[in-house]
Amino acid sequence: ELEAIVVGALLGLDGDMKGDYYPLSGSNTYAPKPTGIDKETEERLVKDHFLFQEPDEPMLLSWRMERNWPHARGIYHNENKTALVWVNEEDHLRIISMQKGPNIREVLDRFALLVKAVEDACIKAGKALEISEKYGNILSCPSNCGTGLRASMMIQVPLASKQPEFKKWCADRSLQARGS
Repeated sequence: ELEAIVVGALLGLDGDMKGDYYPLSGSNTYAPKPTGIDKETEERLVKDHFLFQEPDEPMLLSWRMERNWPHARGIYHNENKTALVWVNEEDHLRIISMQKGPNIREVLDRFALLVKAVEDACIKAGKALEISEKYGNILSCPSNCGTGLRASMMIQVPLASKQPEFKKWCADRSLQARGS
């Protein structure tokens, strides 16, 4: 049900937000692509870090994140792959806006447009976000409960990690060294 609501909203986007939905290979819940995408496309999206993989970590398996895999799971992305929505990965939805360069405003505006499209479609379908006064947003991954929003920025500073005090410098600023 969530897949249908969200994908219906996202496929209505236009301009640079226009894109397509790619259900996981083997998924039979999205009528326009009744067997999902082909394995080659799925593997390319995973390799390019745009698509999630089947959970195999003990923690995720103990939370039953693999239940009914791969059905009702997939990714929407625009042509530039700057607007992405993961459907039914760890969280019910993961809305991602990203781009290279310093224009944070464009990233935030794109993110807000995605959130608004999904929220409006949910309300139209009589659904809403699950919010607890005590715990905040309730999500399927317990480590993500609370605000329901995580913002991150990645920058590459050439040779910074070669400095002897690099990890301490990051820790002093509440930063994490990740990725590249």
